[in-house]
Amino acid sequence: MNHLQQIQQAIDFIEDNLDGDLSADSIASVAGFSKWHFQMIFSSAVGDSLKEYIRKRRLSLALLTLSKTDKRIIDIALEAGFESQESFSRAFKAMFGRNPGECREGQGRVALSHHKLRVTRDYLDHLYKGVNMQPVFKTVAEKKVIGLQARFISTLSPDHNNEKIIPALWNQYLPRGSEIKSRMGQSELGVCFDPGHAKSHPDECLYIAGTEVSQIEQIPDGMTSLIIPAGRYAVFTHKGSLSKLPMTMKYIYGSWLPKAEVKLREAPDFELYDLRFKPDSEDSEFDIYIPVT
Repeated sequence: MNHLQQIQQAIDFIEDNLDGDLSADSIASVAGFSKWHFQMIFSSAVGDSLKEYIRKRRLSLALLTLSKTDKRIIDIALEAGFESQESFSRAFKAMFGRNPGECREGQGRVALSHHKLRVTRDYLDHLYKGVNMQPVFKTVAEKKVIGLQARFISTLSPDHNNEKIIPALWNQYLPRGSEIKSRMGQSELGVCFDPGHAKSHPDECLYIAGTEVSQIEQIPDGMTSLIIPAGRYAVFTHKGSLSKLPMTMKYIYGSWLPKAEVKLREAPDFELYDLRFKPDSEDSEFDIYIPVT
């Protein structure tokens, strides 16, 4: 089963359980992804976060029920996963521009509903407007990294805060890079990985701004270390300013990966910044390493 089929399998599972308990863990398990990778791939491929997609589908089902039945609004609200009729009505009006009561007896325009998505190659090509970026595949040896660490919400999430957290982290790290005694060369690494269960947000990630070292010892105050395991990577080259990086990441996870004949591997992804990197310049380049099988 490829990634396209896995995403569609998740969507089908959501559709069959709209009136039930839809946790990110259960949906990721059905799709065959880790929870962390699944939420990144889903939001990039679908255009909505998992939570937002489920909310839109439940509200659309509620609109259909309102227009076709005489079921009480409070019962429809509870079936849609809302705790009260008031919260349901607010969300309903925000999405459809009218109150639930106005959509009784055929008054609602069901055409305005958010329909079940079919994830196809044509859909992904349309979503990413023909963007085409092919990676080079490399087998990378184990890397030891020392640097400064921070938590952030992924650029692939609607709640992203990477544009605030990560530049600030680099601004803290760069003046201190010379404190790392065992560094190898002049390149810098930006490493992104899953923080595990200790999250304040479903799309939270850990990021290290640092450098590769020959050995992990004499870690400067306030810094941390990480070992990136050896393995195969799809290496993409981002060209242009950092402001365009979100589109590159969404293309990788939302368009290229679902259509690729590879699977994600449980390992950090990382950015390699060498002499080609020129901050805020259209002539800038750096490489993005995505762990794959």
